[in-house]
Amino acid sequence: MSEAAGSEPEIIWLDSVGSTNAEAMKLLAGGRSSPVWVTAREQTAGRGRQDRQWTSPPGNLYASLLLPLPGVALGQLSCLSLVAGLAVADSFVASGINVPVTLKWPNDVLIDGRKAAGILIETAGQPESLSAIIGCGVNLAHHPDDTRWPATHAAAHRRPVDPSDMMTLLAACMEARLEQWGRGAGQASIVDDWTKRSFGLGTRVQLGDGLEGVFRGLASSGAMQVQLADGTEHLHHAGDVEWREALAGMT
Repeated sequence: MSEAAGSEPEIIWLDSVGSTNAEAMKLLAGGRSSPVWVTAREQTAGRGRQDRQWTSPPGNLYASLLLPLPGVALGQLSCLSLVAGLAVADSFVASGINVPVTLKWPNDVLIDGRKAAGILIETAGQPESLSAIIGCGVNLAHHPDDTRWPATHAAAHRRPVDPSDMMTLLAACMEARLEQWGRGAGQASIVDDWTKRSFGLGTRVQLGDGLEGVFRGLASSGAMQVQLADGTEHLHHAGDVEWREALAGMT
């Protein structure tokens, strides 16, 4: 892997696992100090943000990158979900998707406006020796029908892609985006690239705290910039977002 992340990681393939993020965390707890991908053909206890269930049948790609980042402060990790989202979007495009691939804050990758992948970032370790676990759930062969946001899968928009082939693309795209990020030094360029692919810019959103406004872009930290009715800017750092106006425009 690039200088931004350390040595090139190996890829561990598992047939079935509870959660690739959990397996990566076990490796870290066992003393793993170099980058490694943990991938699985299915997960029996897949998780999304806020511990929501992530349906994980065979045919899709479930992959978590354990990324030791000694010397990187916790505040510099705020954009890792943007880095990962860009990498997954890049890999979809590289696989031959020829319809719009966009990014929905904070951690969803959309194909033609429908969710095709999600990102789960977890951190562990002491302040001077943090590690990040970047979990990617990528819909390749199928998608769930009972999601809060309409979903899709890659094969619905191109010829089928094998999980191992997609993993090769994802590993290369993640390496490139991590090098761009440069342990936080390239955060501004990551925010700029993410904004260019952003879903819902200029539409009205409702935040989890009840505030409503227009999504204007991202702050340098990666937080949402929302313009409230009185013209003031509100930064939304974490929590749910309701995209009713943008969703209505898809139907």
